Amino acid sequence: MRALRSGLLFAVAALSYPASARGSSATCTVTVEQGDTLSGIAAKHGVSERALIQANESLRKNPDLLRIGQELDICEAQRAAAKTAEPAAKATSKRCGKSGRLYTHEVSQGDTLSRIAHEYGVTEAEIQRRNAALQRDPNALRIGQSVEVCVETTRPRNHKLCAFETPLHFHSVVPGEHLGQIAGRYGVRKADLVRLNAGLRENPNMLSVGKEIRVCPQITPHERHKISYAVQSGDTIGSIAKRYGLTPNELIRYQEGRLEDPNALREGQPLRIWVDGDVVTGFSSRDEDTGVLKSGMQLPPGSHYVVKTAGHAWGTSKTIRVIQSAIASYQRRKPGGPKIHVGDISRRGGGRFPPHLSHQHGRDVDIGYVLTGALAHETRFRSANSSNFDVARSWTLLKAFLDTNEVRYIFVDYRLQKALYEYARDHGVSEETLDELMQYPRGSGRSHGIIRHWKGHVNHFHVRFAK
Repeated sequence: MRALRSGLLFAVAALSYPASARGSSATCTVTVEQGDTLSGIAAKHGVSERALIQANESLRKNPDLLRIGQELDICEAQRAAAKTAEPAAKATSKRCGKSGRLYTHEVSQGDTLSRIAHEYGVTEAEIQRRNAALQRDPNALRIGQSVEVCVETTRPRNHKLCAFETPLHFHSVVPGEHLGQIAGRYGVRKADLVRLNAGLRENPNMLSVGKEIRVCPQITPHERHKISYAVQSGDTIGSIAKRYGLTPNELIRYQEGRLEDPNALREGQPLRIWVDGDVVTGFSSRDEDTGVLKSGMQLPPGSHYVVKTAGHAWGTSKTIRVIQSAIASYQRRKPGGPKIHVGDISRRGGGRFPPHLSHQHGRDVDIGYVLTGALAHETRFRSANSSNFDVARSWTLLKAFLDTNEVRYIFVDYRLQKALYEYARDHGVSEETLDELMQYPRGSGRSHGIIRHWKGHVNHFHVRFAK
């Protein structure tokens, strides 16, 4: 088992905002919020994932699919856990991997390979490699059967190939994937993947199923599991894709050309879908939002932009340079028009900056969308909508920031993403590039791409720059 198959857990949208679940001792329920994972909820409330799944019918149907707003019964999970006196696994004296301990898991009723992998925080492939019977048939589990599981006990270190910011992760290509999708899955650029994988340099389109691609993830890596979905009455490719946080084309490509007519689904027809499971073994959270700003610079006045509050416009020297460079590039591409409105970066010296949760270390900036009409020249950020949103100029501005190759992510309201996506598509931007850059149309709860949703970004977009 590779010790490098681990990494760093980023909250949804990769901004380490704390993903919390609201629980009530009176109702014994917890409400799933953006960024929550099954393992995280289980750990917070002191129960196992197995107990949480057993106590909630919605999880028994599909433990891999949490929905924002979904309510889970915690008290019943705690009672189920209390009844389980005997552990399903026994630690052996054997060591495995680089720093792991070997466990023997006894298969019980309801166990699947996916569920066992979830419980121990390992991949299905890792269990199969250690158990010959499962290599031959991963569904050949019987009650009472002993399955060996290697569990690593130490967290991997950040890797030099990732500039010591994250550990290295290995992505296994599934049917129909292209490089843009893979890059978007981890919040990185295609160029980042090519840099890390010499085999992609000659032909980045030569991706075979099962091929492993190295990646320095900026979005939480999750295990993937293939499921079979039986088409229901009234289903369309679009509705099924939306349910699983996919694009329609992603869902079609999963079928490897075996879908005769995507517009003529029949009830009961099986479709293959790859869904996300638990966070990859060894990944943990980190907080990028707290800190201070050392040797900061103040963004000076400019001929093509307006600084809303000069005292809040302190950043690293790189941040200041990139902001000026992106706005200058935008002006060359779309001359004329209103000045760009630059909001908060950081305070002098950085540190806490209410009401922001970030903006502490000089690597964030708020930028107003380009508007039309009477609001176009207002310094105060005003909400963009269908009547005033200058989609063409706003897309060009966003692209100018992205083209600096210094952007970690950009928060854009999901409704505005739709307009930007459709404009870019209609003006020649390829599907692969849109899959690389944008979360839309996968749903606001699916973390994907560089441009992602976060609440409160209908009147400005938020840029986080790389270190």
